[in-house]
Order: sequence, then C-alpha cells, then structure tokens
Amino acid sequence: MTTRRPFHPGDGRLRYVGPATVVFQDGSEVPVTASLVLRHDPSRDDNRESDRDSTWTGSVTLVDESSDVDLSDAFPGVLRLPNGRQSEFMATGGRRESGCSGIGPAPFVNA
Repeated sequence: MTTRRPFHPGDGRLRYVGPATVVFQDGSEVPVTASLVLRHDPSRDDNRESDRDSTWTGSVTLVDESSDVDLSDAFPGVLRLPNGRQSEFMATGGRRESGCSGIGPAPFVNA
C-alpha cells in the first residue's frame, strides 16, 4: 500500500481542517466540516493586493448530508470554530458543499 502525498506539501500556509458551525443571518446554525487556508500573510511583503480584502478561503461541507439546509444561503454567514472564534464569510455556491471567502480576520489564526 502506498501513502498518498498531502494535497499541499510544504507550502507553509496556515490551514484549518476540522469541525465548525455555519451561522446564518436568521440565527439558525448547522454543523459543517471546514477546510480553510490563510491567503494573506502579514509578515510577507509579496502578497497579492486582493488577498488583503479576502484573508482566508476554503470550503465548508454539511456534516448531515440529508439536511435540507442550503449552504449557498450563507451570504454572508458566520463560521464558528469549536474554540468559539468566528468570522464572517461569503458562500460561493453549492447546497451541501460550498466554497467560502472570508471577510476579515481568519478564525483559525491567533490574533
């Protein structure tokens, strides 16, 4: 049996993959699995200017695939991690799995 290479070998970017909660504008919540990456690294001077406005990105996937929740309704939504940190994001499409574009500080990076 061969070991699969990591998706992002050694790129040094801060990432979070794990449980989270999407909070919709009406206050309803749904558990998701989040796969996120930090786009903007404040310690570097070679960031793209557009990364300063969208500091983190990734995807969210419903834990309960039979749920009637539509993740594309998170426009904007709040992504809350198990440690209580949260940040606003825009869903970029998809009912059960959606891309997300963060607004403001990434909730998985220590301030």
